[in-house]
Amino acid sequence: MGHTQKTIADKISKELGLPQRTGRKFLQRVIDIIADDIVFTGKSEIRGLGTFNVTEKPPVQTTHPATGNPVTISKKKILHFRTSLQIRRRLNPSKPGTRNTVKNKKPSA
Repeated sequence: MGHTQKTIADKISKELGLPQRTGRKFLQRVIDIIADDIVFTGKSEIRGLGTFNVTEKPPVQTTHPATGNPVTISKKKILHFRTSLQIRRRLNPSKPGTRNTVKNKKPSA
């Protein structure tokens, strides 16, 4: 099971010798900075972890399943996360004697 904000903040507090309240404030501030970056610039990159990108889905015309009437779903923003190469390598370690390649990498010309 993953960690919650509380458990991460408590770990930070313990490892840095800070009061729990300070650790929680620290973690909340880091999250706020990343969230503000995503909202205002549409992108946030944390080296060694990954990149958050915002894309916009255009409005879609569809039909209501119950009535059959046409309905327009308004445009919306979607948040995508792409892991860093370091994380992908940790998730999928290569076997000895094989190359650890990354998919979708353009060939160099």
